[in-house]
Amino acid sequence: MSMGWLKLLQAHAEKNGGDPYIRNARGHRIRHEDGGWRFKPLHTLMNEYFPEADPRRANINFFIGLRNIIEHRHERNTAALVAGRTQAYLLNYENSLVEWFGQEEAVGSELRFPLFLSSITEDAAKAVKAVRSQVPRGVLEWVQDFDADLEPKIAADQKFDFRIYLIPHTGPKTEADAVMTFVKPDELTDDQRAVMDQVQTIIREKHVPVADLGALRASQVVERVAKELGDRFTLHHHTQAWKYFKVRPPAKATDKHSTKADFCRYNAAFEQYVYTEAWVSYLIRKLSDQVTYDAMLAYR
Repeated sequence: MSMGWLKLLQAHAEKNGGDPYIRNARGHRIRHEDGGWRFKPLHTLMNEYFPEADPRRANINFFIGLRNIIEHRHERNTAALVAGRTQAYLLNYENSLVEWFGQEEAVGSELRFPLFLSSITEDAAKAVKAVRSQVPRGVLEWVQDFDADLEPKIAADQKFDFRIYLIPHTGPKTEADAVMTFVKPDELTDDQRAVMDQVQTIIREKHVPVADLGALRASQVVERVAKELGDRFTLHHHTQAWKYFKVRPPAKATDKHSTKADFCRYNAAFEQYVYTEAWVSYLIRKLSDQVTYDAMLAYR
């Protein structure tokens, strides 16, 4: 897919009068050692054609980094960890291809829709957790760091991480069963959105108690982190930390739910923010570095 995106962006550049070549200070093309011209790498072309806030850019950037860190190892276990992003990677490619070169160039007719079994049964969910535990620690930490740098709106965008709800159809089979339709949330009617909200509530209530499963108060986070870092981590330092790492909005923010969900969530019932075990481990790992710790303290 990295090669596919590179070729697509090169073709897009040539079609629109762009420049896919690497040039010297005088503007001349540079030859490769084998005699051919040197072309701009994927990362450079991506930055030229996708604005910073485009979730497609974040998705491509994620896989460039992931490819570099795993170096073709541990691919089988890592695949389960990034399944939604892999789906978005492919869909973004198809949509961009059609947008730039027309429907006749689409590759969708050559592909088949994959079946993800991981969220259908409890046993399958446990199996995915087991696979996740086999992913090397360095890869897990790299993914966590990448996510921590993302704006919440980009992290939640389907173009970055493709997520769907599967609702079993128990009625009689019709011809429509042969058709698969994806409905965007902003295209739902009020009645459809009400049903969707109800389904999501049922899913949350099954797995997450009202008090938030495994959630920690700020004081509990401080206690856990202080055990590892010593008395130098206090409640004031925790406030500095969530501001520095941008895991939640300010106290007077209009949208209190705009958090980095892996680290923090807003509990509307109790009108307070709660934090996760991942946030504790992230703080311990990051603030053990003196440079990061000092930067966090100095943040305003």
